Amino acid sequence: MTRYTTDNGTVITDAMVERWAEDAEQGFAHSTVTPVTGRPWETCTEPMKPRTVRMPDSLWRLVEQQARSQHLGVSAFVRQALAHELES
Repeated sequence: MTRYTTDNGTVITDAMVERWAEDAEQGFAHSTVTPVTGRPWETCTEPMKPRTVRMPDSLWRLVEQQARSQHLGVSAFVRQALAHELES
């Protein structure tokens, strides 16, 4: 039996995974699934564009490290850090 634990401490069992797989195979018959545009985990609804920023490798490694420690992608971490800095 494989054991998984979520970030909030919830244990995911094989039985739970099997139940979820059955639900998916049946098309989530007992659920209401509402399509969501964009990335539902991001609160910003403003359109985003990629930007290029030059920085030394040592700084980039720190950015990646901090993003990982906060369970964020690098882009989300940088947006959050910039917003925090500019709000001060």
